[in-house]
Amino acid sequence: MPEPSPFLLSKSFSQLIGRKVTFTQATAAPDAKTKQIYGIYTVLPHETAIVVKADLQLLGSVAGALVGLPDAAVKEHLRATPMEELLRDAISEVLNIAAASVTTGGRAVFTRMVTDPAYIDGPAEKVLEKPFHRSYFTVSVDGYQGGRFTIYSALIPH
Repeated sequence: MPEPSPFLLSKSFSQLIGRKVTFTQATAAPDAKTKQIYGIYTVLPHETAIVVKADLQLLGSVAGALVGLPDAAVKEHLRATPMEELLRDAISEVLNIAAASVTTGGRAVFTRMVTDPAYIDGPAEKVLEKPFHRSYFTVSVDGYQGGRFTIYSALIPH
């Protein structure tokens, strides 16, 4: 299965926020101690799942840029528990827009996001536990914090 393209991901995110966002192919790395956020997608027409696991600071940066918050304000907003509605909604929108770029087979539809993998169930849970394929990226966002972005996918039937 062809991998999601760093070029298309970079282009999609850059166009969304009007700033340069660079996705660079990376290798697997030990889980960071930073908070993570998980985007769950259903791939149509196959009814398989894709899970995106990303550093919260990275998605917070992209979401903050989307709504016009400077980097320092994003960091402050991310410390709030529970996450403030403005940033939560903006992160959800970022993950929704990313649906067009996270798969090369079928059409991904964003279904939800969670901050704890314990809330991932069904096909998405199976993909996270035993993915058929993993794509790792290091992401930089002009003027903001970057981070890691990983796409876990199931086998897409032909």
